[in-house]
Amino acid sequence: MKKRNDLFIGFKASRAIPIRNNLTRDFLIQSTLDGDVHRIEYQNNVIIDERIVAADGIIVERFDGRYAVDIADARPSHDPAAEALTQLAFARRCHGIIELRAADVRAEPRCSAAREVWSHRGVRVHADDRAGVLETLESEGPVGLAQLAESVAMRGEARAVIYALACDGAVELDLSGGLADEMIVRSGYFGPAARLHAYNA
Repeated sequence: MKKRNDLFIGFKASRAIPIRNNLTRDFLIQSTLDGDVHRIEYQNNVIIDERIVAADGIIVERFDGRYAVDIADARPSHDPAAEALTQLAFARRCHGIIELRAADVRAEPRCSAAREVWSHRGVRVHADDRAGVLETLESEGPVGLAQLAESVAMRGEARAVIYALACDGAVELDLSGGLADEMIVRSGYFGPAARLHAYNA
């Protein structure tokens, strides 16, 4: 029996995205939590010379443009889908192709921090907790994680609440330095998204 691909669903993804390996999963998690990324698209084929060719293409829309993503270490060498990526980037009017290696995606402390935050995506956030965090950020602007956790009285565990809000786009976290007390938390641009559930997403 053919193994079913896992699916990734996030508030920036235009559709459920097949996850063929953990490297791709890590990239999608990090892109979803990255404030510079506004949208993640997926296309599984592209037309070349009137032929439909498998592309397995991920496209990220960032503040500086649209880019097709080539996670080179996540695919076998001479993968036909990789050859279709250039055509896909052209067809979707991308500014270029970003080539990433495993070392780029798994750079620490960002990778572990993103995994830890994403593990809270299923945490239910009480409406009062959500309102308290968002009102504090609106009035005070970006603040450190520890400062925010201490300044808002929450029903749930403060850091778990903040991480869960990051998973639906209500807040943004600067994960470049890991989950330190001084990590900057700012208001997000997406707000609560409809909860979608997928197999092992």
